Amino acid sequence: MSMKLSLIAALVMGVSAQAQAATPTTWQPGKTKVSNGDLVIYQDACYVAKNNPGSWETPSASSTWFWTSASCGDVQPTIAPTPKPTPVITLEPTVQPTPVVTLEPTPAPTSEPSNIVQWVPGKTTVANGDLVMFNQICYVAKNNPGTWESPRSGSWFWDEASCGGVTPTAEPTPEITPTPTTEPELCGDNWVFGYHFAGCGPQNELVLCSNVLGVKACIETPEDSQAITNAQSAYDVEFWAATKYNLPLPPKPTAEPTPEPTLQPTIEPTIEPSITPSIDPTELTVTEDGQGGYLIPRAQLEARETALTSSALFDLVRADTQTLDNAAVEAVLPLRAENPENVRRAEAIVSAADWEFLFPIRHENYTYQRFLQAIAKFPAFCRTYEDGRNSDDICKRSLVTMFAHFVQETGAHAPGWEGAKGNPEWRQGLYYVREMYKSETDTTGPYNKCTGWAGERWPCQNKSYFGRGAKQLSWNYNYGPFSEAMFGDKMVLLKNPELVADTWLNLASAVFFYVYPQPPKPSMLHVIDGTWQPNAADKANGIEHGFGSTIQIINGAFECGKGSTTNQAKARIAYYKEIANYLSLDITGEKLDCADMKAFDTNGSGALEVYWDKDWGWDANTPGNHSFKCKLAGYQTAYSAWGKGDYEICVEDIFNVQATDEFGEVIPEGK
Repeated sequence: MSMKLSLIAALVMGVSAQAQAATPTTWQPGKTKVSNGDLVIYQDACYVAKNNPGSWETPSASSTWFWTSASCGDVQPTIAPTPKPTPVITLEPTVQPTPVVTLEPTPAPTSEPSNIVQWVPGKTTVANGDLVMFNQICYVAKNNPGTWESPRSGSWFWDEASCGGVTPTAEPTPEITPTPTTEPELCGDNWVFGYHFAGCGPQNELVLCSNVLGVKACIETPEDSQAITNAQSAYDVEFWAATKYNLPLPPKPTAEPTPEPTLQPTIEPTIEPSITPSIDPTELTVTEDGQGGYLIPRAQLEARETALTSSALFDLVRADTQTLDNAAVEAVLPLRAENPENVRRAEAIVSAADWEFLFPIRHENYTYQRFLQAIAKFPAFCRTYEDGRNSDDICKRSLVTMFAHFVQETGAHAPGWEGAKGNPEWRQGLYYVREMYKSETDTTGPYNKCTGWAGERWPCQNKSYFGRGAKQLSWNYNYGPFSEAMFGDKMVLLKNPELVADTWLNLASAVFFYVYPQPPKPSMLHVIDGTWQPNAADKANGIEHGFGSTIQIINGAFECGKGSTTNQAKARIAYYKEIANYLSLDITGEKLDCADMKAFDTNGSGALEVYWDKDWGWDANTPGNHSFKCKLAGYQTAYSAWGKGDYEICVEDIFNVQATDEFGEVIPEGK
């Protein structure tokens, strides 16, 4: 049974594990340090480290650059608290769990005043030193936790503490009686081929559910558990749900994927050596292919790409630009309990009513649900910071900043206009979803660069790539990269650019711009959350933290460094002040203007070269003495360092190269 299914089997069918000699390290975000090849366990799943993950590269099945999903065997994490019994969910009512409260020698809670707060995620507010109970464990608050900083062991905001025999007042039954009715509430979750099964409940009643084929599908019986455990693909999960709930059967894939159990033995032992750091990134073996071209081992190309993109700043940006699977994004709904944590934080700050108030004349395509989905796509936006930074404040500041720019970029800008329905200009944002005077019937236009490197890499498809969405995404060479980030396929939006206007992409395109740097500018996210710290070069250019630096990022060439505040910058600042006041954001002392700011340059602390271009160097050991290498550049090219494998494409295209595998065989194009 694969690891990602073993949790479900253990929870529902009562499977227990026996510890083995090899023990994985329990992962603690921001603290655990590993070397390539180390085995870690996180949220009941195991992973093997690769490509030198930092302490913030939290393991997940989607983070394939830094982690490979692995089997834990039968190993249990070693830091499980020993005083508490290991909860095993079973459908058999005869199993009698040992109550947690029996650890107290003299159970007399009624004679002792209760000072424990029962923690409710998203609602409970505490001060430093307060004692709370969550999942039957007590914690003491520190470092000012927010309402979504739920208690857990190893957290920056909580220290595990003794409950002292006190039962929280929110508990319905104060008696200490060894009976199944007092068993603790448990929570479990697991991902099965893209479907998230999760749930909380009493020990003998816990079921895990997921949204499958548009319904709430729950694992309620041993037969359900067996069906999910035996699933070999997403289709099997869908087939199970369709059969159980009498739904139309999904279309069967034309090509069945290789069953996962057969993949594990072959991939796990061989994938690490293929990207082992022992490969010298300076090593280069170039041979002629006999047809006027050249051959280079892919392992050497990958080693060099890794070496050139393995800086601390690269790792930070790479982590901040990870995305959530589109199926999970599209499942997001307002106030849905299963919404991702960053979405729930945004909902707590900007409700549906707030959205209606702030954007009362918005285009109908800008819905509140799509706003939440756009945030869900980028987990770094409104995320939880576990290093002491105020997560709620950063989220609110990010939203206020984005909203102010929305008003400037897509607002009606029509004071006194009847269509504004009496709303002031700062509440006229998101009026346009397409560039003025443009329509989907346009097939050519000034935003189509269909020749040269841009046309070759981002081929025009008889469409016009004019501005669409809250950020007014424009040009085929921006639609292509955005499409790759959203779908892993550049052609989706090159063929269907209207999706950036008509779906949740209309707001996701703005978040995409927010989290990605624009070299040599840092990302707006890093400016707002404090990751970017101005160095001497930045300060000499007058650039510092505050709303003004985000104006410099978004449109500095036209609105900043003029000696006096431009009309456009004045408008953005006015919108920012109004929205900050409405959402109760303190902006006292913040530098709002950019009149004295020069442009970000390559000496600044946020400068990062993220494109590949030809290395014009000379190598005495290669045919023709060419370098057969690409280098990082600060200007846009057809090859992005964010796209793994683009380095190889750059070398292949420029030097007429084909990559070879470990047996010296040419790897087919696109593989």
